[in-house]
Amino acid sequence: MTGNKESQPFKVTIPLLVSQTIGAFNDNAMKAMLPIMAAVQFGKATMDTVNQQVSILLILPFVLFAPFAGWVTDRFSKKKVITYALFGQLIGLGVLGFALYIKNLEYSLVGFFILSVQSAFFSPAKKGILKELVGREQLGKAVGFMEMLAMVGILGGAFAGANMFDKMVLEFGGWGAALTVCSYVFILAFFSWVISLPIPETSVRGGEPFNVRLLVSHFQDLTFLFKDRGIRYAALGDAWFWGVGSFFYLILVKLSGEVVDGEVGIGSLYGYWFLLVGLGIMLGSIFVAYINRGRIEIGLTPIGALGIPIIYLGLYFSDPLKSNFDYFCFGLGFFGALFFVPLNGYLQDRANEGKRGRILASSNLLTQLFGIILILFHSFLSNFLNLNSKQELLVIFVPALFIGLSIFKNLLEDFFRAWLHMLLRIFYKIQLDGMKNLPSSGGVLIVSNHLSYGDPVFIGAAFSRKVRYLAYSGLANSRLMCLVFRLTETVTVSPEKSLDSIRASVRKLKEGLPLCVFAEGGISRTGTVFPFKRGILLIAKKAGVPILPVYVDGVWGSALSFSRGRFFKKSPICFPYPLSIRAGNLIDSEKASPELVRKRVLELGRQSFNSRMPDEKKAKSIIQKLLSKNPSASFFKSSEGYELTRAEIVKIILLEEEIKSDFPRDVKELINEMITLYKLVSGSLKIWSSYKRLVEINLWDQDCFSVDINSSLRTEWFLWFGLLSQRKIQFNPGRIIISKSEEDTGDVQVITGLSSKANGLISINFKSQVELIGESDELERGYKENSLGRLLPGLCYVTEPTFSVLGIDDGFETFDFIKKVDEGGFLIRL
Repeated sequence: MTGNKESQPFKVTIPLLVSQTIGAFNDNAMKAMLPIMAAVQFGKATMDTVNQQVSILLILPFVLFAPFAGWVTDRFSKKKVITYALFGQLIGLGVLGFALYIKNLEYSLVGFFILSVQSAFFSPAKKGILKELVGREQLGKAVGFMEMLAMVGILGGAFAGANMFDKMVLEFGGWGAALTVCSYVFILAFFSWVISLPIPETSVRGGEPFNVRLLVSHFQDLTFLFKDRGIRYAALGDAWFWGVGSFFYLILVKLSGEVVDGEVGIGSLYGYWFLLVGLGIMLGSIFVAYINRGRIEIGLTPIGALGIPIIYLGLYFSDPLKSNFDYFCFGLGFFGALFFVPLNGYLQDRANEGKRGRILASSNLLTQLFGIILILFHSFLSNFLNLNSKQELLVIFVPALFIGLSIFKNLLEDFFRAWLHMLLRIFYKIQLDGMKNLPSSGGVLIVSNHLSYGDPVFIGAAFSRKVRYLAYSGLANSRLMCLVFRLTETVTVSPEKSLDSIRASVRKLKEGLPLCVFAEGGISRTGTVFPFKRGILLIAKKAGVPILPVYVDGVWGSALSFSRGRFFKKSPICFPYPLSIRAGNLIDSEKASPELVRKRVLELGRQSFNSRMPDEKKAKSIIQKLLSKNPSASFFKSSEGYELTRAEIVKIILLEEEIKSDFPRDVKELINEMITLYKLVSGSLKIWSSYKRLVEINLWDQDCFSVDINSSLRTEWFLWFGLLSQRKIQFNPGRIIISKSEEDTGDVQVITGLSSKANGLISINFKSQVELIGESDELERGYKENSLGRLLPGLCYVTEPTFSVLGIDDGFETFDFIKKVDEGGFLIRL
């Protein structure tokens, strides 16, 4: 047998998902049919009693065999347990069919008991194998689809079984119709068993020998289940949902008998209601699977928990034969999926590898105990108190409301986090890479760049684990932020109490929590990555945890960044707004330095930047499309009065027309250099990437700036910038001015920096908009005297043996005249 060392593609779950769906369909088609058959053969008064007996029989094996089923699942191949269990369904259906053939109701109950025994072994095996097949990153999605399809099988089977019986009962009679349904279901069960055979084998991770005490270790297993607080509450919530599900199933069957005259048509009605509930669960599970991409979003559970009692009230006040009742049935399924699917995923994710089968079987035991209790409760309400089905709904509303409010209180942070992540799915299109580099347990210091107020939310949504943060204490002055910090257990840092903050951060890391810090000390107002603070990285060394470098890319330009010279008060550039989050390999904190971590973060930024760049062919197409805009507009004007329109410069570039003969020589040289760039290998890509680097810094938001000719910052790149952005180029001796309009050519800043033909624009030394008016703080300064500025987005560097830059090409480009990168992140010349 070969074990799965790595998770496999999601498609390997298809045989498992299909076979379990058919299996659930089969069990419930027969279960839904039997009460109607009893009503037809023995009268309506027997229907509720038979339904209660069948429900108990379907639950009892889960109670009797729960510890043994868990041991079998851990001790043997889960794939083999699944296939043998599905074969057991054939045996159960065979016994049930024989009982129907000889018209014996008691023997048919034996068949149901066998069907339930195979389910008791099948359930922990199918859930336990899921994480081993797809890994943690896809577990939330896989659980969503498994639960959705299981409920489709359960409720679809109930609908199909009841409807088929109703359609055939007049022709074949009660026993004959039941036998016909059983025959069709037997054929489906055979296909379910065959479909399960290609399920991949996984390694056996448990190995405890069999002990007779195992057969009676039920309460010991429940004690084992309750040891972990998170698993305990997840199992209790899951058990409550399924127990109430059994209760609600009995209510719907009883309600259909109350509103339908005669015996024929009862099954069709409650089968239809089950179908609506199933459709709601299907849509809800798909929604959960979508939200759960890359994580288990437990915050959806309180949303479902609050929705369910509201639905109960709606069902109570609705006429069962009107459309409102149908809508509430659908809503119950949707909110039910929000309630139980995340709990189930959490349970499977948190269960220890070698004990997963035992934990899931114990959870099944708890679920079935709840089911028995609530079935007996229904029997008490129905048989002793003589309540009708609507009154029973009102009774169950009270504990449902209490549990909903309790879950909301205990999962308050997760509740708001879930809403936030749902909004993110609407307003942002987030691409993730390297999320598996976050350890599945233990403390880790996440170090990221910081370009917007949304960065903590983006990072929190990206990782499967709950992330804590280190934030500036001044933000807590806002009541809203104070509430957010309290909910998320954010550690605040201030200059006056920095030692206390470090201690609190170290304590959280030692407790095994991921802690995210923005090592620049705040949000960059220029668009470039600032130097990392040494003190922040000392937290990882003191806690003895690794450092995970992270880069949030594409966020400059969003409403939450400082692009366009302000936060928030601007419309989004596009909807949904695209961005990416990339995590790198872990760094040993003992060997880490601020510069090393910053270099790793910059490299992640380079990879993210390049991943959104088009290929050369697409870049050329984009450039040509932009060149065609506003052909009559002025593009280039010299101080002597020489002028080129956009159409004229495009003809020179694309059609290789001659430059006007009366143009000064230096102007011709500039234009020829511009054309040379375009003809370079990957020239269009280099032009486009340089253009995008300028767009993603604060300089883009300024109306006007100038560049010296023949400096280390080549002006031909800015001619292209002006052409693509539809800005004006004013040519003066030794200098060009780039402006949004011809009037903006007065007193402007002269920028310096570094560029090359290999990588285009590399760094720019410029004053930000705030810096120009003399009110800047550290994170708004982009200019330093006698420097070449900071590295632009999408580039990384090394300093040993000489300063080299890596951009869109695979190799490093060396610059011998760069002396160092100083403590402010500026490039200093020799």
